[in-house]
Amino acid sequence: MKPDLCTIAPDVSADDGVVTVLSRCGATYNLTAEAAMRLSEELVRSAARARGQQRMSEPRGEDRLR
Repeated sequence: MKPDLCTIAPDVSADDGVVTVLSRCGATYNLTAEAAMRLSEELVRSAARARGQQRMSEPRGEDRLR
């Protein structure tokens, strides 16, 4: 069984040197600034990879090449 997908971006805030990520799907994370920056980089890379996977799975056709 696949986990539920959260389709809404989380709220992110910074207070006293701690970055808090509050997911609207129920998870909360408190990160150091360094960990938050690393997470940000990994999210961008993984999002680009997922977008490419989605595009590769789309049906090919004349309209796609335009």
